[in-house]
Order: sequence, then structure tokens, then C-alpha cells
Amino acid sequence: MLEFIKNFRRKQIIRDLKAAPRDKRIENIQEIKTIGVICRLDNEQNWNILNHFAKVMENQGKKVHIIAIQEQDINFVVTHQATTICRSKTDINFWGLPAWNSIQDFASNTYDLLIDTIGEENFFSQYLALRTPASLKVVYATPAEDPTEIFDLIIRGDGRVELKNFFNNVIEYLGMIKK
Repeated sequence: MLEFIKNFRRKQIIRDLKAAPRDKRIENIQEIKTIGVICRLDNEQNWNILNHFAKVMENQGKKVHIIAIQEQDINFVVTHQATTICRSKTDINFWGLPAWNSIQDFASNTYDLLIDTIGEENFFSQYLALRTPASLKVVYATPAEDPTEIFDLIIRGDGRVELKNFFNNVIEYLGMIKK
């Protein structure tokens, strides 16, 4: 019963956030200056791929800010300067909402591109995607998911997201946009 109430409240929050007006714009990857990435901090291999993507984009003159949900203890070091970590045990309340002071640095920025790498329907990532101003919002989704009300570009795949391929797809598709 308690889980039902929590899910009902979360759906209300998402519905209210979806109603907010937003400016959508698709740009070529070369024109993008700011990138926000929502991710799950769960294993070192995925972190290394994400960190590499951030460094490559920063070497191209783009500003990259990462926000990660940490649901379990990790045994590796997060080295990217513009990374915010939300710990599920301390930074997220009973309803699953992240504390504003935990997400403020990330959510108060405006991004040309917002990428959700969670790879599954997730309240944390949906909430952040709706709270964060971004011209283009991209997500990985399985055929069973329908994130069209939140995200503008959906890259579909079967099973768990493979970050390297996902980032390559995002860069390839945005590279096809005419300047």
C-alpha cells in the first residue's frame, strides 16, 4: 500500500512538471556548448566511459556537467570536476525526490543537450530531466518504454544500455543535423 501511495505521488509530480512550457531546439553537435548528463554511479567501467565522453567533449570546448545517483557503495574515485553525486541514502527523501541543495548546481544550469544514461524508467532521471532547462533531451529506452512526453530524442535498444554505443549514437545523430 505504501509503495502505491509513493508511486501515485511521483506520477503527480511528473505530470505537474510536464505541464511547464519549454523551448525545444535541435542543433548540430558542433554547435552545442553545454551538456548535462544524468547517470547512475554503479560500476567503474561505466564511470570510465562517461568520464572519457566528458573529457572528449570538454576538449572540443563544450561544458559538461554530470549528475549521478549513487544507490550503493562504490570502490572507485570520481575524478570529473563538474560532477554532482546524489546519494540515495542521504540526498533523496521518502518520496524519492532529491533535496534541492543536492541538485541545485546541476538543475539551475541551462543545457543545449541533456543526456539521460540511466537506461530504464526511473523517477530520479525523469524528475531531473523535467526540472532542468535543456533545448534537447536525449534518452536510451527499450521498446517497452515510452518516454516521449519527457525526452525529444529516444535511442532505442534491447536490454541494458551500453554507454559507449549510446554516446556514439548521440554524437552520430546530432552530427547529421545540418548546420
